[in-house]
Amino acid sequence: MTALGSLLTEVGPGFACGKEDADGIFQFRMHNISKSSELVLDKRRRVPRDAHKQLARFHVRPGDILFNATNSPDGVGKSILVPNLDEPAVFSNHFLRLRVHENLLNPAYLWRWLQYQYRHGVFLGLTRRWVNQATVSRDDLLALDIPELPLDEQRRIAAILDHADTLRAKRRQALAHLDSLPQAIFHRMFGDPDDATAAVPFGDIATLSGGRNLVADDSSADSAYRVLKISAVTTGQFRPEESKPLPSDYTPPTTHLVRQGDLLMSRANTAELVGAVAYVHSTPDSLALPDKVWRFAWRDPHSSPLFYQALMQTPTIRRRISRLASGTGGSMKNISKAKLDQMPVPHVEICRQQEFARLVCDVKQRRAKTVAAVATHDALFASLQTRAFKGEL
Repeated sequence: MTALGSLLTEVGPGFACGKEDADGIFQFRMHNISKSSELVLDKRRRVPRDAHKQLARFHVRPGDILFNATNSPDGVGKSILVPNLDEPAVFSNHFLRLRVHENLLNPAYLWRWLQYQYRHGVFLGLTRRWVNQATVSRDDLLALDIPELPLDEQRRIAAILDHADTLRAKRRQALAHLDSLPQAIFHRMFGDPDDATAAVPFGDIATLSGGRNLVADDSSADSAYRVLKISAVTTGQFRPEESKPLPSDYTPPTTHLVRQGDLLMSRANTAELVGAVAYVHSTPDSLALPDKVWRFAWRDPHSSPLFYQALMQTPTIRRRISRLASGTGGSMKNISKAKLDQMPVPHVEICRQQEFARLVCDVKQRRAKTVAAVATHDALFASLQTRAFKGEL
């Protein structure tokens, strides 16, 4: 084992810049690296090219590692190995840039080792914290001991983990494709809701009802019931784990319990997320609705929740909902039932809704198999990672 700092030629932070310039240079920010250490380039913040007197010092190059030294506690320590980019880039002061001594340390090996430390909570244990923020100091990072291996062995380990990670990425890409299919099928079958030849008020389709907002107490850990958070629906996939205990002395009425087959909507959230919907494929029996999540109750019992989920997720309907939302706060917006009842939605015959639902059910079945495959590949990668850094690979 040897101290990480002795194997690096350069370690330094980026620079802060509050200005943006559409014609400026791309600056890596925290959101450009996922918690699974994937590069996320769909949102690129650009800063003026004169943002720093010595801008050239902060240019990244392939083989650099950006270590996220300041973030929320669960985000500190994520990192990325900079690939060949399609444009020049610099990095913010939330990162430390690590450059290796190439005769001693392979950058891909170092990156995989950093991922392993992050997954096992090493950086979380090194953090210094304040309100909603945490940091790992440069000195603490450089003092960490890393296995001292010949370069050929480092490259071999990095190649094995790279291959396993590539397989994981392909499965996740397949999952992303399946997640986009319902919208593609909807558009092919029904087109844009703005072009619908017949429309009805939303209130003619369904009524909406929610639960109660209750604050848990110290005894709630023993409660038999939990209540959803609004984050349970904001991704478009129902996430029952996004819930919290109800007071132990409270039993919700059965009308407030979430049921399989429900379509749920958040009535309060940020402007971008208010009105998000999710379909409940399965749920624990003890999960209750809060006051900020509504359940659809259909005027026609043959209406298809899967059809209306896809409809409510179209860009056109999302824009209509966003325009209906109101609120004086800087971030939280609310929808009123009265306004939503008047929102026009396309009128689609039940038989066409059910035809769409059958196609989506097929996609959901394929998605379930892909989710299982993703979990298998994630477990394989974690196992290989553990063996690699225990000297067992």
